[in-house]
Amino acid sequence: MKKKIALMLGSAMVLASSVQAGPACEYLRNYVALQPQSGDELQMQDEDGACRVQNGQWSAGFSSMLLAFDELVLRDEGLASYSEQQEIPDSMGLRISGIYVLTGLLPGQDYIMRLQAKPMDFSLAYKWDSASAQLSLEQARLRSQHLREVRVQAQFGVESAVGRALGADDLEQAELKSLNLYLDNQNLIQSMVMPAVVLSMSMHEDPRPAIEKALLAARSAVQLMPDSVADRDSRDALLAFIAQLPAPHGRLSLEMNMDPSWPVVRLEPGVSVDQARKLLAGLSLQARFDTGQVPAAYVWLRDHLRYGLHLFSLGRAEASN
Repeated sequence: MKKKIALMLGSAMVLASSVQAGPACEYLRNYVALQPQSGDELQMQDEDGACRVQNGQWSAGFSSMLLAFDELVLRDEGLASYSEQQEIPDSMGLRISGIYVLTGLLPGQDYIMRLQAKPMDFSLAYKWDSASAQLSLEQARLRSQHLREVRVQAQFGVESAVGRALGADDLEQAELKSLNLYLDNQNLIQSMVMPAVVLSMSMHEDPRPAIEKALLAARSAVQLMPDSVADRDSRDALLAFIAQLPAPHGRLSLEMNMDPSWPVVRLEPGVSVDQARKLLAGLSLQARFDTGQVPAAYVWLRDHLRYGLHLFSLGRAEASN
Protein backbone atom coordinates (compact mmCIF):
# COMPACT_ATOMS: atom_id res chain seq x y z
CA MET A 1 0.00 0.00 0.00
CA LYS A 2 2.82 2.37 0.94
CA LYS A 3 4.59 1.63 -2.35
CA LYS A 4 1.42 2.45 -4.29
CA ILE A 5 1.03 5.74 -2.43
CA ALA A 6 4.69 6.61 -3.06
CA LEU A 7 4.32 5.85 -6.77
CA MET A 8 1.14 7.95 -6.96
CA LEU A 9 2.85 10.87 -5.22
CA GLY A 10 5.88 10.58 -7.48
CA SER A 11 3.71 10.53 -10.58
CA ALA A 12 1.73 13.52 -9.34
CA MET A 13 4.94 15.49 -8.72
CA VAL A 14 6.25 14.72 -12.21
CA LEU A 15 2.91 15.70 -13.73
CA ALA A 16 2.79 18.89 -11.72
CA SER A 17 6.31 19.88 -12.72
CA SER A 18 5.51 19.29 -16.38
CA VAL A 19 2.30 21.34 -16.13
CA GLN A 20 4.04 24.21 -14.34
CA ALA A 21 6.95 24.31 -16.78
CA GLY A 22 7.03 27.69 -18.49
CA PRO A 23 7.36 28.22 -22.24
CA ALA A 24 11.12 28.87 -22.02
CA CYS A 25 11.81 25.56 -20.26
CA GLU A 26 9.51 23.75 -22.70
CA TYR A 27 11.37 25.31 -25.63
CA LEU A 28 14.75 24.21 -24.25
CA ARG A 29 13.50 20.68 -23.55
CA ASN A 30 11.91 20.20 -26.96
CA TYR A 31 14.15 22.11 -29.36
CA VAL A 32 17.62 22.49 -27.80
CA ALA A 33 19.75 19.42 -27.08
CA LEU A 34 21.21 20.50 -23.73
CA GLN A 35 23.01 17.98 -21.55
CA PRO A 36 24.19 18.01 -17.93
CA GLN A 37 27.92 18.36 -17.37
CA SER A 38 27.72 15.63 -14.73
CA GLY A 39 25.04 13.26 -13.52
CA ASP A 40 21.95 12.13 -15.37
CA GLU A 41 19.60 15.09 -14.87
CA LEU A 42 19.87 18.63 -16.22
CA GLN A 43 19.49 21.34 -13.56
CA MET A 44 16.55 23.28 -15.04
CA GLN A 45 13.98 25.37 -13.18
CA ASP A 46 11.34 28.03 -13.80
CA GLU A 47 11.64 31.30 -11.93
CA ASP A 48 10.54 34.90 -12.45
CA GLY A 49 9.24 34.47 -16.01
CA ALA A 50 12.36 32.68 -17.21
CA CYS A 51 14.01 29.28 -17.35
CA ARG A 52 17.33 28.85 -15.57
CA VAL A 53 19.75 26.04 -16.46
CA GLN A 54 22.93 25.46 -14.49
CA ASN A 55 26.07 23.50 -15.33
CA GLY A 56 24.94 22.39 -18.78
CA GLN A 57 26.62 21.76 -22.10
CA TRP A 58 25.65 21.79 -25.76
CA SER A 59 27.15 20.12 -28.81
CA ALA A 60 28.68 22.72 -31.12
CA GLY A 61 27.59 20.70 -34.18
CA PHE A 62 31.08 20.13 -35.52
CA SER A 63 33.73 17.61 -34.42
CA SER A 64 33.25 16.43 -30.84
CA MET A 65 33.68 19.77 -29.09
CA LEU A 66 31.14 20.85 -26.50
CA LEU A 67 30.20 24.34 -25.34
CA ALA A 68 29.86 24.15 -21.57
CA PHE A 69 28.34 26.89 -19.42
CA ASP A 70 27.79 27.73 -15.77
CA GLU A 71 24.34 29.25 -16.22
CA LEU A 72 21.80 29.86 -18.99
CA VAL A 73 18.73 32.06 -18.54
CA LEU A 74 16.03 32.18 -21.23
CA ARG A 75 13.08 34.53 -20.84
CA ASP A 76 9.50 33.28 -21.35
CA GLU A 77 8.58 36.34 -23.42
CA GLY A 78 8.08 35.48 -27.09
CA LEU A 79 7.99 31.72 -26.54
CA ALA A 80 4.46 31.29 -25.19
CA SER A 81 3.00 31.28 -28.73
CA TYR A 82 5.86 29.34 -30.32
CA SER A 83 4.85 26.23 -32.28
CA GLU A 84 6.56 23.55 -34.36
CA GLN A 85 5.40 25.34 -37.50
CA GLN A 86 7.69 28.27 -36.66
CA GLU A 87 11.38 28.20 -37.44
CA ILE A 88 12.31 31.26 -35.41
CA PRO A 89 10.57 32.57 -32.25
CA ASP A 90 9.06 36.07 -32.54
CA SER A 91 11.30 37.34 -29.76
CA MET A 92 13.96 36.07 -27.42
CA GLY A 93 15.91 37.16 -24.38
CA LEU A 94 18.90 34.92 -23.66
CA ARG A 95 21.84 35.19 -21.27
CA ILE A 96 24.63 32.62 -20.90
CA SER A 97 27.45 33.04 -18.40
CA GLY A 98 30.66 31.09 -17.89
CA ILE A 99 31.02 29.65 -21.42
CA TYR A 100 34.04 27.47 -22.20
CA VAL A 101 34.95 24.58 -24.51
CA LEU A 102 35.32 20.88 -23.65
CA THR A 103 36.22 17.80 -25.71
CA GLY A 104 33.34 15.70 -24.42
CA LEU A 105 35.49 12.58 -24.87
CA LEU A 106 38.58 12.84 -22.66
CA PRO A 107 37.74 13.44 -18.98
CA GLY A 108 41.37 14.16 -18.09
CA GLN A 109 41.75 16.78 -20.81
CA ASP A 110 38.35 18.29 -19.97
CA TYR A 111 39.50 18.65 -16.34
CA ILE A 112 42.59 20.58 -17.49
CA MET A 113 40.52 22.67 -19.92
CA ARG A 114 38.20 23.65 -17.07
CA LEU A 115 41.16 24.74 -14.94
CA GLN A 116 42.67 26.79 -17.78
CA ALA A 117 39.39 28.16 -19.12
CA LYS A 118 38.86 31.88 -19.56
CA PRO A 119 35.04 31.87 -19.54
CA MET A 120 32.96 34.17 -21.72
CA ASP A 121 29.49 35.63 -21.23
CA PHE A 122 26.97 35.97 -24.06
CA SER A 123 23.59 37.68 -24.26
CA LEU A 124 21.05 38.03 -27.06
CA ALA A 125 17.79 39.96 -27.33
CA TYR A 126 15.69 40.50 -30.44
CA LYS A 127 12.07 41.15 -31.49
CA TRP A 128 10.21 40.46 -34.73
CA ASP A 129 7.25 42.70 -35.63
CA SER A 130 5.34 40.94 -38.41
CA ALA A 131 3.01 43.91 -39.02
CA SER A 132 5.85 46.28 -39.93
CA ALA A 133 8.24 43.53 -41.11
CA GLN A 134 10.90 44.90 -38.77
CA LEU A 135 13.49 42.72 -37.03
CA SER A 136 15.15 44.50 -34.11
CA LEU A 137 18.39 43.07 -32.81
CA GLU A 138 18.27 44.84 -29.47
CA GLN A 139 21.60 43.44 -28.38
CA ALA A 140 24.08 40.69 -29.13
CA ARG A 141 26.95 40.84 -26.67
CA LEU A 142 30.06 38.74 -26.08
CA ARG A 143 32.27 39.60 -23.12
CA SER A 144 35.11 38.15 -21.09
CA GLN A 145 37.86 39.51 -18.88
CA HIS A 146 40.47 38.11 -21.27
CA LEU A 147 38.92 39.23 -24.58
CA ARG A 148 36.99 42.27 -23.30
CA GLU A 149 33.74 42.97 -25.20
CA VAL A 150 31.93 43.27 -28.51
CA ARG A 151 28.33 44.50 -28.65
CA VAL A 152 26.02 44.88 -31.65
CA GLN A 153 22.60 46.46 -32.16
CA ALA A 154 20.86 46.49 -35.55
CA GLN A 155 17.58 47.08 -37.37
CA PHE A 156 16.49 44.96 -40.34
CA GLY A 157 13.57 45.08 -42.74
CA VAL A 158 12.26 41.73 -44.00
CA GLU A 159 9.45 42.54 -46.43
CA SER A 160 9.20 38.93 -47.62
CA ALA A 161 7.82 37.92 -44.20
CA VAL A 162 5.32 40.72 -43.61
CA GLY A 163 2.24 39.54 -41.72
CA ARG A 164 3.64 36.15 -40.67
CA ALA A 165 6.27 34.39 -38.58
CA LEU A 166 9.89 34.77 -39.57
CA GLY A 167 11.63 31.83 -41.29
CA ALA A 168 15.29 30.99 -41.78
CA ASP A 169 15.06 31.58 -45.55
CA ASP A 170 13.62 35.05 -44.93
CA LEU A 171 16.86 36.14 -43.30
CA GLU A 172 18.56 35.96 -46.71
CA GLN A 173 16.09 38.61 -47.91
CA ALA A 174 16.72 40.89 -44.94
CA GLU A 175 17.89 44.46 -45.47
CA LEU A 176 20.10 46.22 -42.95
CA LYS A 177 18.80 49.65 -41.92
CA SER A 178 21.06 50.59 -39.04
CA LEU A 179 23.97 49.16 -37.11
CA ASN A 180 25.60 50.15 -33.82
CA LEU A 181 28.88 48.42 -32.97
CA TYR A 182 30.94 48.70 -29.82
CA LEU A 183 34.26 46.88 -29.64
CA ASP A 184 36.49 47.00 -26.58
CA ASN A 185 39.26 44.82 -27.94
CA GLN A 186 42.05 43.20 -26.01
CA ASN A 187 42.44 39.77 -27.60
CA LEU A 188 39.05 39.19 -29.24
CA ILE A 189 40.08 39.97 -32.82
CA GLN A 190 43.37 38.12 -32.43
CA SER A 191 41.78 35.05 -30.82
CA MET A 192 38.49 34.74 -32.75
CA VAL A 193 38.33 36.90 -35.88
CA MET A 194 41.81 36.53 -37.38
CA PRO A 195 41.96 32.70 -37.02
CA ALA A 196 38.68 32.48 -38.97
CA VAL A 197 40.06 34.83 -41.64
CA VAL A 198 43.26 32.81 -42.02
CA LEU A 199 41.37 29.50 -42.11
CA SER A 200 39.35 30.84 -45.07
CA MET A 201 42.63 31.15 -47.01
CA SER A 202 45.12 28.51 -48.04
CA MET A 203 47.03 27.25 -45.00
CA HIS A 204 50.01 26.53 -47.26
CA GLU A 205 50.53 30.21 -48.12
CA ASP A 206 51.62 33.23 -46.11
CA PRO A 207 48.37 35.17 -45.33
CA ARG A 208 50.12 38.48 -44.65
CA PRO A 209 50.15 39.82 -48.25
CA ALA A 210 46.39 39.22 -48.64
CA ILE A 211 45.68 40.79 -45.24
CA GLU A 212 47.81 43.85 -46.06
CA LYS A 213 46.00 44.21 -49.38
CA ALA A 214 42.63 44.13 -47.63
CA LEU A 215 43.78 46.71 -45.07
CA LEU A 216 45.05 48.98 -47.86
CA ALA A 217 41.67 48.76 -49.58
CA ALA A 218 39.93 49.60 -46.29
CA ARG A 219 42.16 52.63 -45.73
CA SER A 220 41.55 53.86 -49.28
CA ALA A 221 37.78 53.45 -48.89
CA VAL A 222 37.77 55.50 -45.68
CA GLN A 223 39.97 58.24 -47.15
CA LEU A 224 37.60 58.59 -50.11
CA MET A 225 34.49 58.92 -47.94
CA PRO A 226 32.81 62.32 -48.45
CA ASP A 227 31.71 64.45 -45.51
CA SER A 228 28.11 63.44 -46.21
CA VAL A 229 29.05 59.87 -45.22
CA ALA A 230 31.49 60.53 -42.37
CA ASP A 231 33.00 63.69 -40.94
CA ARG A 232 36.74 64.16 -40.49
CA ASP A 233 36.79 62.99 -36.86
CA SER A 234 34.98 59.76 -37.80
CA ARG A 235 37.34 59.11 -40.72
CA ASP A 236 40.35 59.71 -38.48
CA ALA A 237 38.93 57.28 -35.90
CA LEU A 238 38.43 54.57 -38.53
CA LEU A 239 41.92 55.12 -39.94
CA ALA A 240 43.44 54.87 -36.45
CA PHE A 241 41.58 51.61 -35.86
CA ILE A 242 42.62 50.14 -39.24
CA ALA A 243 46.24 51.16 -38.57
CA GLN A 244 46.29 48.89 -35.52
CA LEU A 245 44.78 45.88 -37.26
CA PRO A 246 45.07 42.92 -37.02
CA ALA A 247 45.81 43.46 -33.30
CA PRO A 248 44.08 46.68 -32.14
CA HIS A 249 43.98 47.74 -28.52
CA GLY A 250 41.27 50.25 -27.82
CA ARG A 251 37.55 50.93 -27.91
CA LEU A 252 35.76 51.42 -31.21
CA SER A 253 32.23 52.85 -31.30
CA LEU A 254 30.49 52.84 -34.67
CA GLU A 255 26.99 54.08 -35.55
CA MET A 256 25.76 53.47 -39.10
CA ASN A 257 22.48 54.34 -40.84
CA MET A 258 21.60 53.15 -44.36
CA ASP A 259 19.08 54.86 -46.63
CA PRO A 260 18.26 52.98 -48.75
CA SER A 261 18.86 49.89 -46.63
CA TRP A 262 21.53 47.32 -47.50
CA PRO A 263 20.48 43.85 -48.72
CA VAL A 264 22.28 41.36 -46.50
CA VAL A 265 23.21 39.15 -49.47
CA ARG A 266 25.33 41.98 -50.88
CA LEU A 267 27.46 42.22 -47.76
CA GLU A 268 29.37 39.05 -48.57
CA PRO A 269 33.02 39.15 -49.75
CA GLY A 270 33.55 39.92 -53.43
CA VAL A 271 31.35 43.03 -53.71
CA SER A 272 32.18 44.92 -56.92
CA VAL A 273 33.31 48.55 -56.97
CA ASP A 274 29.96 49.68 -58.43
CA GLN A 275 28.03 47.77 -55.77
CA ALA A 276 30.22 49.28 -53.05
CA ARG A 277 29.57 52.78 -54.40
CA LYS A 278 25.81 52.18 -54.36
CA LEU A 279 25.97 50.93 -50.79
CA LEU A 280 28.00 53.93 -49.64
CA ALA A 281 25.76 56.44 -51.44
CA GLY A 282 23.09 56.37 -48.72
CA LEU A 283 25.37 55.68 -45.76
CA SER A 284 25.97 57.97 -42.81
CA LEU A 285 28.26 56.95 -39.98
CA GLN A 286 29.88 58.23 -36.83
CA ALA A 287 32.96 56.58 -35.37
CA ARG A 288 35.08 57.02 -32.28
CA PHE A 289 38.25 55.14 -31.36
CA ASP A 290 39.79 55.55 -27.90
CA THR A 291 43.17 54.06 -27.10
CA GLY A 292 43.71 55.53 -23.63
CA GLN A 293 43.92 53.21 -20.66
CA VAL A 294 40.61 53.40 -18.81
CA PRO A 295 39.95 51.44 -15.58
CA ALA A 296 37.76 48.41 -16.24
CA ALA A 297 35.30 49.44 -13.48
CA TYR A 298 34.81 52.83 -15.13
CA VAL A 299 34.25 51.22 -18.54
CA TRP A 300 31.69 48.81 -17.05
CA LEU A 301 29.77 51.61 -15.29
CA ARG A 302 29.89 53.93 -18.31
CA ASP A 303 28.67 51.27 -20.74
CA HIS A 304 25.79 50.19 -18.49
CA LEU A 305 24.69 53.79 -18.00
CA ARG A 306 24.77 54.36 -21.77
CA TYR A 307 22.77 51.20 -22.40
CA GLY A 308 20.24 52.14 -19.71
CA LEU A 309 19.78 55.60 -21.22
CA HIS A 310 19.36 54.00 -24.65
CA LEU A 311 16.59 51.72 -23.35
CA PHE A 312 14.94 54.69 -21.61
CA SER A 313 14.95 56.70 -24.84
CA LEU A 314 13.43 53.74 -26.71
CA GLY A 315 10.71 53.43 -24.09
CA ARG A 316 9.86 57.13 -24.35
CA ALA A 317 9.74 56.89 -28.16
CA GLU A 318 7.34 53.92 -28.00
CA ALA A 319 5.16 55.72 -25.43
CA SER A 320 4.92 58.82 -27.64
CA ASN A 321 3.85 56.66 -30.60
